[in-house]
Amino acid sequence: MKIVKVISLVCFAATLLYLWSCEDNSPDTFGQEPYDSSKPVRIDGFEPDSGGLATKVFISGSNFGTDLSQIRVWFTATDEAGEQISRRASVVGSNGSYMYVITPRLTSLRECTISVVSHGDSAVLTDKEFIYNTMYTVTTVVGKKGTAQFQGGTLAEATLDRPQCITVDDDGNIFVTMYSAPPAPGSLTGLYLVSPGLDLVQQLISYSGGMGVPAVASDGKTIIAPSNAGALYWTLSPDDNWEPVERAILPPTVDMLQEDPNLAFATAWKSSFATCPRTGFIYTYEYLSGHLIKFNPMNRRGQRVDVLFTNTFPRLCFDTHPDRQNILYISYRERNAIYTYDVDTGEHTLFAGMEGASGAGYKDGHRLNDAQFREPDVVIMNTDHSIFFADMGNHCIRRIDLNDGMVTTVIGRGGISGYLDGNREDALFNRPQGMTINKDGVIYVADTENNCVRRLAVE
Repeated sequence: MKIVKVISLVCFAATLLYLWSCEDNSPDTFGQEPYDSSKPVRIDGFEPDSGGLATKVFISGSNFGTDLSQIRVWFTATDEAGEQISRRASVVGSNGSYMYVITPRLTSLRECTISVVSHGDSAVLTDKEFIYNTMYTVTTVVGKKGTAQFQGGTLAEATLDRPQCITVDDDGNIFVTMYSAPPAPGSLTGLYLVSPGLDLVQQLISYSGGMGVPAVASDGKTIIAPSNAGALYWTLSPDDNWEPVERAILPPTVDMLQEDPNLAFATAWKSSFATCPRTGFIYTYEYLSGHLIKFNPMNRRGQRVDVLFTNTFPRLCFDTHPDRQNILYISYRERNAIYTYDVDTGEHTLFAGMEGASGAGYKDGHRLNDAQFREPDVVIMNTDHSIFFADMGNHCIRRIDLNDGMVTTVIGRGGISGYLDGNREDALFNRPQGMTINKDGVIYVADTENNCVRRLAVE
């Protein structure tokens, strides 16, 4: 079967190359069979059956025409949120019976139908699908393996010291927390700006007490960065040249407490901030007492939402799908598991992993029946509404499909630490912790023990 496919592909390519080389063929009149309005457009097949971004696909059929300005080729599928999405391919050439196209970016699509529109007439091939294979590539944005000190400057010259938490604003500026406990000689702890656009790395906040996962406010530009200790946090905005403003989460008012005494909370240690996309409230977790807390960033007034697990180190992330913005994902590093918390109903449910020390391990499979993690850290929502998380103890990045519940390793080799850029088969991490995703679907990883920020491109 593979030999037949290869021969077909070679024949398609040879046919196109031959016809393209014929005399009197301009780019707009490629080939010999112009469109005939009295005949239907028909698709007979295509090769290859699968590929990734920029795959060369050869389509066979009839009455495609030769005027490339009148030909459109679409790859269409239903994404993981249940929405039908079409992406237009680049048409390189057509002789009327054969076309040569380049696949578009189909990150959130997997099984695609191919359709052709020529001069307003369309045809869809329904008995065969193109399988889009997502490709992942890791590169280093900033930092150098083996360094143990911070040095600012350009991205090429800057070095980092144990980057841990990370977020990105709508303009592509990356914010990284670094912390050595106890601080190494010459190290600087606090919050740092990594700006690819400005080619600049600089310290914004110096704080030796450690900082949790920062959040981006609902305006897409204001950064809200928690200290690990107490009610202290900072806000930073480009409107003020990233000058940090020190703030604190305020306790419930007397009137609030009289109405509900259970609103009181503790804020001794906070490991994460997450902004609810539906309400704009910021949620955090006091990990000694187990208090789940929310506060309004406008008046800073906080209140306890619930009491969950104590003496654990959680990371928080809200679902971004319009129908699930009440769902908060909480990764519990010590429990080797990820839970969901419904902020509407208070339901706290095991979502993925096998709980406890005995459940620690490395295994892909169904999120509840098979999959095992080792110290899962920051969780993020991908643009296709799947979940990505840093499996810190396994030195890799993993994905949970919300449709079928399957856990797969995106990149990195489970249980093997190291430092190497490259594709899925090559790339290595060393205890990655923080993750964030920009509006274009590019993921950034705080690769802690490699002292780097890495870029994970999803194609």
